[in-house]
Amino acid sequence: MLIRLLLVDDHTLLRVALGDMLSQHGYQVEHAGTEIEALSALAKSPPDVVLLDLRMPGSGGLEVLKRIRSRDSELPVVMLTSSDEERDLLQALQAGANGYLVKDAEPAELIQGLEKVLAGQTAVASRLTDTLVQMMAGGRSQREGAEASRPPDPFAALTPREREILMHVARAESNKVIARELGVSDGTVKLHIKSILRKLGVKSRVEAAVKAVDLGLTRREKG
Repeated sequence: MLIRLLLVDDHTLLRVALGDMLSQHGYQVEHAGTEIEALSALAKSPPDVVLLDLRMPGSGGLEVLKRIRSRDSELPVVMLTSSDEERDLLQALQAGANGYLVKDAEPAELIQGLEKVLAGQTAVASRLTDTLVQMMAGGRSQREGAEASRPPDPFAALTPREREILMHVARAESNKVIARELGVSDGTVKLHIKSILRKLGVKSRVEAAVKAVDLGLTRREKG
């Protein structure tokens, strides 16, 4: 079965070449060169995954991502970029991206990243994995200024099942793995994660995982 992918990039030659490569790996590729074309395509028939250029002309790829998220919080969206700046990676994940891949990656890495996202995981370019780890490890010091405004237990609104699933998310497990371990369906896990993101006020699994580690949920649950 072909995987429907919407490829959004204003560079026609790159878009055509990348689309041809993806087509050879089982993707049915639809093209969009502008924000308007992308949103129009999404409104007509949502794809299985979106591959979105970070540096779009006009409002930019992040704004396109935010507009997508305002309509659909679950659609997998992978940012495609030439930037390896920590700020761009952080902003993309905070805006709800499920992946952050670079344009000069080997085709195999791009395909692998898309497969991870379609499996419910987060995919980050291999050369940026250390940056992501440092961002997560440094989360506590970066958030100290906001501690006073947080409730005593930021996870108080979560049900016991949601806490359990969040623990699995913090271990970077996919929906299928979580469902298998808990003996529930993928759809049930997906609904729980949607509720977790809403209650925690975050937009992505990565943000939820960072929050769980940063605010001590993982330590509390183990204890």
